[in-house]
Amino acid sequence: MLTTEPTNQRPKRLTILLVLTLINTGSSIFFGLLTVLFFKPTAADLKKERLEMAKSIVELKELGLDSLVEMLEKVQSMTEVLNAHFISSNLVNIAIAMLGAAAAYLMFKRNHLGFHGYIIYNLLACVSVYFFVSPAMVPSIILIVNLIISLIFVLLYAKHLTWMKGERFEEMH
Repeated sequence: MLTTEPTNQRPKRLTILLVLTLINTGSSIFFGLLTVLFFKPTAADLKKERLEMAKSIVELKELGLDSLVEMLEKVQSMTEVLNAHFISSNLVNIAIAMLGAAAAYLMFKRNHLGFHGYIIYNLLACVSVYFFVSPAMVPSIILIVNLIISLIFVLLYAKHLTWMKGERFEEMH
C-alpha cells in the first residue's frame, strides 16, 4: 500500500538523506580541523609510512598481484604530494565539506538551489585531489568509486526535487 505524504511535510527519505549528508560533512569539517590543528605528520611518521607501504608492495609482488602493486605505488606517490601540501589540501577539503553542509541546509529549508549546490559539492569532492596531485598519480578506481557513490546520492536527492520546489510553485500559482 502506497502512502503519500502531504506536500508541506518533508519526506522521511529526504530527512534520512539530509541527516546522512550532515553527518558526513560535519565529520569531515570536524576531523579536517583537528587534522590541520593537531595531527600534521612528522618526518618520522612519513618515513614509517613509506617503510610500511614498501613492505606491502614487496609482499604483493611476491604474490604476483601486479595491479595492486601499481595502485599502491600510485597511492604512495599521491600521499607524498598531499603531505607536501598538507595545510592547503586539508583546508580545501574543509571548504568543500562546508559547501556540502550548506547545500544540505538549503535543501532542508526547501530551497532547490541546495540540490544544485550539492551536485557542485560532490563534483568538487571527487576531483579535489587533482588540485594538488597529477592525474597520473591517482588510481582510477578512487575516482570511479567516488563518482558512483556521488551519483547515487544525487539521484536519491533528485527524487525529492518536486518537494523542494513545491512551496515556491504553490506561492506562484
